[in-house]
Amino acid sequence: MSDKSSNFWTRGLLAVLAGITGSTLVGCGSQAYEQRLAETAKYYAYRQRVDSALELHAWQKYGIQMRLPKDFQEIPGPVEEDEHDGRQPDFLSRPLPGLIGAWQTEVYVEIPERESPSMPAWIFLCTNHERFLNLQIDPTDTPELLLEDLSNALAAELRYEPDTALNRWTYEETRAPAGTPYVPKKTYESIKLEDENERNINKERVRMQFRLIRYYVDQIQFCLLTVVPHDEILDRRDWRKVYNGIDLMMENLVVSGEVPRKQLSGPATSGAGI
Repeated sequence: MSDKSSNFWTRGLLAVLAGITGSTLVGCGSQAYEQRLAETAKYYAYRQRVDSALELHAWQKYGIQMRLPKDFQEIPGPVEEDEHDGRQPDFLSRPLPGLIGAWQTEVYVEIPERESPSMPAWIFLCTNHERFLNLQIDPTDTPELLLEDLSNALAAELRYEPDTALNRWTYEETRAPAGTPYVPKKTYESIKLEDENERNINKERVRMQFRLIRYYVDQIQFCLLTVVPHDEILDRRDWRKVYNGIDLMMENLVVSGEVPRKQLSGPATSGAGI
């Protein structure tokens, strides 16, 4: 585990123990000790549950620290400016606005007479960070419209009515974490988008299920899109692995609200005084 992850968990444990100590000063001896032991056991049980479901090392970019569910492999982005972006899904006819990261795994499916027992599933991360960076080149860029542009692209792709003031999409609010004090609290929203059409996945027509998560930190818009084989064909064991893993990932997610800015290049200095 990285030093940052270890320090994060250590701070969480110390915060819990400090809270317990403060609340039990009026108590005495064995009762306070037993309570501390019980809370420490709960903390390590939670930590074990997280570590068994998520990758130990967090993916980091633009102030985001995100531990992916286990077995999700990152799809490399383009190296050169005009190179094709392999992170953009080829089963969609429109690019995903603000895409900065993509991951793929294999999940088990139950399809009669199908030779392979598995199919790919994806996680796509879209944010408005790069739009803020582009503002310094193009003042007409619109970081505040990232979510709107993304939802419009998905609406057109999945044949939904766009999410507008007259036709609001119904998001479900999640307040995390539930029942544990070990990570900072956050509130995010998600919506399940049913795709009535079959997608061309590796030359096979398959029905997929889309889930869009939105999370705001100050001016930063964090949007996570999952594309997983539909519940009708997804093995229930992998349903738990994928969706429970994503919930734990969001619970432990860290997003800085700092707006990125390009570093201004200037003449090199030696750092020596005059």
